[in-house]
Amino acid sequence: MKTVQIEGMHCQHCVAAVKGALEKLNFQRVQVSLENNNAVIWDDKVDEQAVRQAIEELGFDVTAIK
Repeated sequence: MKTVQIEGMHCQHCVAAVKGALEKLNFQRVQVSLENNNAVIWDDKVDEQAVRQAIEELGFDVTAIK
């Protein structure tokens, strides 16, 4: 499991955009939270660079991946 801290999400449309981008990477499960400004990814292998790129291409900032 990885938690991705994201800056710049302001509404549910932002959440849906991030979730859609991450789901295209074929992870087992993805949950995006506007309240926590993060995405949680459940998968055995998480390519952090691909995650960062997918989110930043939408115009959001990834501040940490843990």
